[in-house]
Amino acid sequence: MKLRFKLIGGAMKWLLSFLTTVLFLCSISFAQNSAESNFSQLAGEAFENLQTFYPVISTGRGIHKYDYLLTDYSPKSISAEIGKLKKFQSRLSKIKVDVLSSESRIDWKLIKSNVDIALQNLDRIKWYQKCPYIYADDAVNGVYLISISEYAPLEVRVQNIIARMKVVPDLFTQAKINLKKPAPIYVKMAQEMLTTGMDFYRSLAEDLKSQLPALAPEVEGAAGKVIAAMKDFHKYLSQLSPGGEGSFAIGKTEFDYKLKNEYFLDYDADSLLKIGETLFRQADSMYGAYETWLDSNRTEIDSVYPYNCISKDEILSYYKWEVEQTKLYLSQKNIVTIPDDVGDCVVMETPAFLRNIISSIAYEPPGPFNPEQTGHFYVRPLPDTLDDGQRAVYSKFINRRGFKGSVVHEAYPGHHLQSVMSSRVFDDIHKWQNNLCYVEGWAMYCEEMMYDNGFYGADKRRYLGALGGIMFRAARIIVDVKLQTEKMTINEAVDWMTKALDSDSNFIRTEVNRYTYTPTVPMSYLIGKTEIVKLRDAMKAREGERFSLKAFHDRYLSEGMIPPRLLWEIWGL
Repeated sequence: MKLRFKLIGGAMKWLLSFLTTVLFLCSISFAQNSAESNFSQLAGEAFENLQTFYPVISTGRGIHKYDYLLTDYSPKSISAEIGKLKKFQSRLSKIKVDVLSSESRIDWKLIKSNVDIALQNLDRIKWYQKCPYIYADDAVNGVYLISISEYAPLEVRVQNIIARMKVVPDLFTQAKINLKKPAPIYVKMAQEMLTTGMDFYRSLAEDLKSQLPALAPEVEGAAGKVIAAMKDFHKYLSQLSPGGEGSFAIGKTEFDYKLKNEYFLDYDADSLLKIGETLFRQADSMYGAYETWLDSNRTEIDSVYPYNCISKDEILSYYKWEVEQTKLYLSQKNIVTIPDDVGDCVVMETPAFLRNIISSIAYEPPGPFNPEQTGHFYVRPLPDTLDDGQRAVYSKFINRRGFKGSVVHEAYPGHHLQSVMSSRVFDDIHKWQNNLCYVEGWAMYCEEMMYDNGFYGADKRRYLGALGGIMFRAARIIVDVKLQTEKMTINEAVDWMTKALDSDSNFIRTEVNRYTYTPTVPMSYLIGKTEIVKLRDAMKAREGERFSLKAFHDRYLSEGMIPPRLLWEIWGL
């Protein structure tokens, strides 16, 4: 009997231990499910809030349910939004991140970053008080983005175009209440945007009236009120007392905050400046040495473009041909996967209202949420007619296939392919991101990568272009930090970059003006590229002979436009 009781006692102990383990695992599972559920709800609320407060950004991302709105910058609205963002911060801090799935942990970091930076911009930097350009930009781009998107027929989109036009006067009324001693450069930029924006609205109104004559009175009335409001705001800015010349600077504290919370970088502005200076010296030295080598190793390159270009339309046709040739090369060489149904990349002249901030070329993505993935590749305006000298210049440019490098950065395998692939990401939080280290870092990485993969053939001069690009982007890092930490004035930045890069001062001034308005964006090109190279090298080391460059590129483009630093965690590197 004693033996029997001992056996029963042992069984009971085992059963109790088993039940304890089950209950423990259940409690973990319950905690994880509860945290996942809480975070999913919170992420959805925060995501929706960002979309509704910044409807023009939503339009740019391809989310069109708020296309009839512009941001409400009234003091009451701003105060309410700051309050909401602070509550989101508090709620996010209470999520038990350690029990979330690996995917949700990344989403938590992304949503927290979005909330942190939105709050920084509104509550501490206060762009709405110091930068009239944000109002002019919303007024023009808010309508322009709807007009070029093909997510719906024009007769559907025009209702949102008219709705946004009708609220533009209110936007400028809010601006007059908010602006407090704005930076002089921002006043200048806003006035330039307003001037070209009025031309844009006149042109748009004529196009809409011709295509939709039944709506002509409503379109003409709404556009007329916008133009009148723009004229009035332009005059108001002329009479407004500006701040100091350096009042655009956000300062070291806020710059460091962006590096940490927007890009997940583990260094501050001082360290970034040293990195930029080192990269510039290295690129400058390599450029000089390679230029010397080229002088004694000149080669003539035969053109394979099948047409002579003597007119504006023919030059644009060459640009479009070069885009297709680059796409073909990538497929033939197995450098990256290009889907058969990839959206069109339309080459067009930069719209007039953007020419004061775009000094060379640029790309307007369709937005990752857009069902229709047509991108717009902006090129420098061309003269309607060419004289003999201009024809000679363009003929030389085409003969040496001068547009190839631009296509690599802006179209394939750069921004256009990147944009199309981000539209195929399953996770909406990933799809919403537009981290510039990821975006611009990839486009710049492609510049040198394509040279390394034989894209330029025997044309050794192209590597000089790649080195020049690195020098230019390294100079951007230096100027970005020094402008925003008040170690350099605008004129000093223009003078230094013009001399250091032996460049045109007018081009550089347009560039530097934009840098004042976009802190940390100038540094994102080269820093982003270096982050991608580190990832590629780490993947090579892990996979050894199994490493595939194409597979690496495809995997990178499959993640959405998130900070590259997060890929180390996602990929387990």
